[in-house]
Amino acid sequence: MMEVFGMSKFMKKLILLALFITATFLTANAQYTKLCDFTDAANGSYPGGSLFSDGTFLYGMTREGGNGMGVIFKIKPDGTGYSKLLDFAGAANGSYPEGGALISDGTFLYGMTIGGGTNGMGVIFKIKPDGTSYSKLLDFAGLANGRYPEGSLISDGTFLYGMTSEGGTNGLGVIFKIMPDGTGYSKLLDFAGAANGRLPNGSLISDGIFLYGMTLYGGTNDIGVIFKIKPDGTGYFKILDFAGAANGKEPYGSLISDGTFLYGMTSWGGANDMGVIFKIMPDGTGYSKILDFAGTANGSYPEGSLISDGTFLYGMTAYGGINDMGVIFKIKSDGTGYSRLLNFAGAANGRQPWGSLISDGTFLYGMTFYGGTYDVGTVFKYQYCAADIAENNAGSDFNVYPNPGSGKFLISSNRNISSIEIYNLMGKKIFQSTIKNQQSEIDLSNQTKGIYFIKIYDGQTVLAKKIVIQ
Repeated sequence: MMEVFGMSKFMKKLILLALFITATFLTANAQYTKLCDFTDAANGSYPGGSLFSDGTFLYGMTREGGNGMGVIFKIKPDGTGYSKLLDFAGAANGSYPEGGALISDGTFLYGMTIGGGTNGMGVIFKIKPDGTSYSKLLDFAGLANGRYPEGSLISDGTFLYGMTSEGGTNGLGVIFKIMPDGTGYSKLLDFAGAANGRLPNGSLISDGIFLYGMTLYGGTNDIGVIFKIKPDGTGYFKILDFAGAANGKEPYGSLISDGTFLYGMTSWGGANDMGVIFKIMPDGTGYSKILDFAGTANGSYPEGSLISDGTFLYGMTAYGGINDMGVIFKIKSDGTGYSRLLNFAGAANGRQPWGSLISDGTFLYGMTFYGGTYDVGTVFKYQYCAADIAENNAGSDFNVYPNPGSGKFLISSNRNISSIEIYNLMGKKIFQSTIKNQQSEIDLSNQTKGIYFIKIYDGQTVLAKKIVIQ
């Protein structure tokens, strides 16, 4: 270290401390890259949802900007190639997409808006990834089919499923399904308050038998529930009534599953009334509070969902951290190993993320609602080391061909493969095989375009590789 002359020992210590703090800050943020500053009319403003990746572009929506009613955009993971696919315009094509993410069937992107459409209550739409062929699939109308959807759609390959935060028979929201061509709308459930929840804010997930979700309010304590229901609208079951300090309250995000437990977050409740991370079995047993958010130390008031790499859960909070502008964090599924990866700081790296992260195995990608150069939001990536699904193989040990591919892949290895597993970006296992040979063919052509992770086991070692369906 270069010596500082002509100063008191106290001043020297201050300078050295400042240098240390600066170096620590730069090191901690070297993994962060701001991909885009939103600027309002030109490229959108206030993104409140999450991104979607097809392996080449990231796709997202902003709540405002463009014509003042929000935009659909795409951008490459290195921050280049930004393109505005659509300006929302109100009655014609919807307005103000609120907190949701786009999904894809490999040809179209599907999404919802909270406003606009014929009745000003939101729409379901589809559009091609190049911005052409926009089609409005449904105008929400209130009593008949719900209004103001705030989450995302999901697909089982035949139907699209979703929820509205209001509307339906009781005005408290509905669960619905609809065909991708806009036909076959069916209302699966009218939320009713204490009995089954009200005002869902997040999205559904599916295990192939049940749809699972949460409501912001309703249930016994009117602070939200976890539920499941069959895709035909039968078999509704209230898995949990949120109760406040004991187990959280008012969840804004969605659940994820590891095949055994459901994991999620609440925006309030817990020991500090700043939200919790929890897990619970799909039958309602085994509830465990993994973390109480506490503000500066570990974040507060999360408004998105978790993702998993098989070992760690990753997420964001809207507030808390050093600057009270939110954090990125990771934590193990048993509640140990919490680490605050990033403190949001405003202009430099965004603030108040109101959505969820996605991952490609090397980077976490997300958006902030505020912050950035113009304080109307950012797109960012954060380089991290995925604990379980990061690539960890030598090329000679494990190869996949073609990669990228259309869905059919040939796996070859110089090891004796005992089993193969495929995971999507949310950490959900979508394929498993116990074929025992050194060369195997897998067919993922029924999956949507995007990034996946393949893991092979040889009885002693686990090897992993990223694959892309395009």
